[in-house]
Amino acid sequence: MDRVHLKKVTEGMVALPTLPLVASRLLESLADPESTTSEEIGEVIALDPSLTARTLKLANSEFYGFPRKVGTVDLAVVVLGPDTIRDLVLGASVFQTLDPAWRSLTGLWSHSLACGVAARAMADRCGYRLEAEAFAAGMLHDIGKVALRQTYPDRFEAAVALVRQQGIPMIEAERGVLGSDHAEVGGWLAERWGLPRDLVEAIACHHRPEQARLNPELCSLVHIADWLAGRTGNSWPAEAAPESVSPFAWKCVEAGEIEREELLSDLVPFIQRAVRREQELFRHFGDQQEIA
Repeated sequence: MDRVHLKKVTEGMVALPTLPLVASRLLESLADPESTTSEEIGEVIALDPSLTARTLKLANSEFYGFPRKVGTVDLAVVVLGPDTIRDLVLGASVFQTLDPAWRSLTGLWSHSLACGVAARAMADRCGYRLEAEAFAAGMLHDIGKVALRQTYPDRFEAAVALVRQQGIPMIEAERGVLGSDHAEVGGWLAERWGLPRDLVEAIACHHRPEQARLNPELCSLVHIADWLAGRTGNSWPAEAAPESVSPFAWKCVEAGEIEREELLSDLVPFIQRAVRREQELFRHFGDQQEIA
């Protein structure tokens, strides 16, 4: 399948649903988090009865141990924190939208979560102001894999098989079998969904941050975070050969060799702990099924 044909087919994917309104509204708030109040986030959550119920369930769970009953979404957002709500809704709604059986993709979901956590941690260390944006970009960076799996399951599984048998990078296997890769497809999908342009670029260029024009710093954060996720034991497929970090990305986040080693020694255990906490949050937020 040639790349031009794949793009044409991908852009016309009628089987892929649109992004839920709640997730879309929350993504819009990433650009100016300081102007978005807990009440406004509560109003967005309230648009979806299922998310409202799950949010209240989490706020009243033993995980938080709030001393009194949480009966409103507004109070739940205060108890949980707007960033936590944003993390949970984006992670759950986007994956579930692309694949109703998304819980079968535990390895990919864990990798995406680890990338989101790593991107947010890197943003904090490097002074990138929009940490929530970094998390969202990391969490969504591999949506192209989910889209390819849904649309071309046989070809996608053939690419995964190549990775597992030969240990080559996933992006290389996809290009050989599909004529394109998950980064390009994810970028097309994100653009179709009307996501913020910085997020579209970060998804499309997370393997090639030097091609970013709008926000190379965000692309570089996600690129490094993708690699860090693998260092924490959350690569997917697990057999994929690790790609080296682009020198451009290190330069873009202004991390020299000494700073890199300090970042790695500090961030890898931090990310592992943070991913475990986020997984617990998702368990309490979701239904009775396990996701990790």
